[in-house]
Order: sequence, then C-alpha cells, then structure tokens
Amino acid sequence: LGRGLTQKTIDTFRIGYAINDWRTLRAYLKGKGYKDEDVAAVGLIKKTEKPGGDPYYDVFRGRIIFPISDSSGRVVAYSGRIIVDDGKSPKYLNSPETVLYSKSKILYGLDKAKIDVRKRDYSILVEGQMDLVMSHQAGYTNTVAASGTAFTDDDGKDSAFGLLTRLSDNIVVAFDSDAAGQKAVKRIVPAISLGMNVKIVDIKGGKDPADIIKGNEKDWAKALESKKDFIDYLASTLVDSKATPAVVAKQVREEIFPYVRAIPLDTPRFHAIKRIAEHLAISED
Repeated sequence: LGRGLTQKTIDTFRIGYAINDWRTLRAYLKGKGYKDEDVAAVGLIKKTEKPGGDPYYDVFRGRIIFPISDSSGRVVAYSGRIIVDDGKSPKYLNSPETVLYSKSKILYGLDKAKIDVRKRDYSILVEGQMDLVMSHQAGYTNTVAASGTAFTDDDGKDSAFGLLTRLSDNIVVAFDSDAAGQKAVKRIVPAISLGMNVKIVDIKGGKDPADIIKGNEKDWAKALESKKDFIDYLASTLVDSKATPAVVAKQVREEIFPYVRAIPLDTPRFHAIKRIAEHLAISED
C-alpha cells in the first residue's frame, strides 16, 4: 500500500506474503498430502546439504510474493521480494526452471494483458512486477513484465516475444533508467529477429515506471508518448561530440550492428543503416 497499490490491485494480482519461517509452507503442503519430492520439483522447498535434522526447508521466506502465471492464468512460479535486507540474500528471488516453468516462455502479467494487447495492437514491456501492477492500475492493461524472463532466439514462436507476436507485432520497451535497466534494453534482439516493431521509452533520472506512475500518472502517459524507434534510441546513446570518427565507427560496430543484423528483412535493414548514418554524421558505407 505504501508503494501506491490499491487493495483491489493486490487482490487482482494475488500479491501475498511468505512468513519468515523455515518450514511453514512445507508443513502445510505435507498436511495436504503432497510429497516432499514433488514440492521440491516445482521449486517451493529445497533439500539441505547439512547432515542431521529435517532435510527440507522453504525457499520463499520473509518475502512479498508475486504469483507468476502462464498465458492461461495458471500459477506456475513465484517471485518474492525481500522485506528486511539481511545483506546477503537477493532483493528478488524467482522460482527456478521446473517442469511447469520455462523462463524463456513466460511473461509476467501476459494472462491479464493478452486481450488488451490484441485490442490496442501493441504491448508495453516493463522490467519488474511493481512496474507491471502499477501500470495496469493506471489503465495500461496491455503491459507485460520481463521479470525473470530469459529472452532467447532459440524458441522462436514459442518464446516470450513469440507469444506476443501472436497478439501484436508492436512493442514499446520501458525499462528502468538505471544501468541495469539500460543493460536490460539490450535483450531485445530476439524481438527484432521476429520482425517486431520495437520502440523504446527513454526514462531519465534514475526512476522506474512504478515511481513515475505513483508520482503522477500523466507523467507516465507523456513518457510513453516520447517513445523512439529502437535504432534512433541506440544511435542517440552514442552521440558524443568529442568522439573521433574512428571511435564512433567502432562503437557502431559493437553497440548497434548486432541489432541491425537481427532485422530479418533487407529493406528495413537498409533503412536502419541510413538512419544511423544520419544520426551520427558518418557515411552509410
């Protein structure tokens, strides 16, 4: 509630809490007749290497829990955000790959966004769970989150981006403005290789979408309106008046060519090269 969520949103996304205890979930599921081996196989408990005592313990402890569903709305995994930082545990803990959960094929929130992605003919891709739930709360119900997703080229139409292309070829990527968020932007190559029309929202000032929406929903609308084609965005990150042509050329080769190479059709690829040349005042050759 302190982060700006309403009770209705908390209920809709089934956000909960795993109490800070080592074996509460395990005892509960055991009481329901589930075998330890099966509960471990779906990533809810782990086996300790220490000798003696109870061999199993709960994976999620002392965390706000976001259930992750497949595109049909069935819960297949969890993501837990720590409440009290102990200095050694990760801020977010996600379920491992299991028979139910393939990280390259699941996008958080797709089950709730799919109708509106098709209706509005574009998806908004944010980074974290809070970005997603705040975005939906603000009316952007065509939003999905990359949280925990492994973007790959291998799965093609079965990949996370492949699932989105069945609904719309248009995608707006709106990741955090911090270094990690900008690094995450560079995971869009599989979307480009599927022929998606990729636009990037250039978020400034160390903020993430959830912060912006909590501050003022109109600011988020403005940020989305200022989206750039991914080639224009990438070229703008390289503009540096002090760099020599040789340095710029090297940066283009290393930083932009992987994306250009991923464009599946010749005409848009040539068009991208032309725009890069114009942006950076270098020859197309």
